Amino acid sequence: MPSFSQVLCVGAGGAIGAICRFLFQCCFSGSSHKQWAVVAINLAGSALIGAAWAAVARYGASTMLNQWIIAGLLGGFTTYSTFAFDSFDLFRNGRFVEAFLYIAVSLVGGLLLCALAFSFTEKLLK
Repeated sequence: MPSFSQVLCVGAGGAIGAICRFLFQCCFSGSSHKQWAVVAINLAGSALIGAAWAAVARYGASTMLNQWIIAGLLGGFTTYSTFAFDSFDLFRNGRFVEAFLYIAVSLVGGLLLCALAFSFTEKLLK
C-alpha cells in the first residue's frame, strides 16, 4: 500500500499534467480536428515517459521522484479516456478512415516514440 505522501506526490504531479493537457487542448478547441491535439499530447507524453524511464534507470532517482514524473505528471498529461472518446466519436460520425488513422498513429507512434526516447536517453546518459 502506498504511503500518504506517495499518493499526494502522484496526485500533485497528475494535477499539473492534467492542467498542461487542458491548456494545450484549448489551443485547438475551435478546430474540427481537435482530436489530433490528443494524438500530439499522447505521442509527446510517450516520448517523455520513455526518456524519463531511462533517466530514472540510469541515475537511480528516488521512488517518489519517479512516481511524481511518470505516474503523476506524465500520466496526468496523457489521456487514454480522451483517446477512446475521440476514436468512438470519429466512428460515430462516419469518419472511418480518419478513425483508423487516428488509432494507428496513436498506438504505433506512442509505442515507437517511447522505445526510441528510452534508447536515445539511455545512450545519451552513458
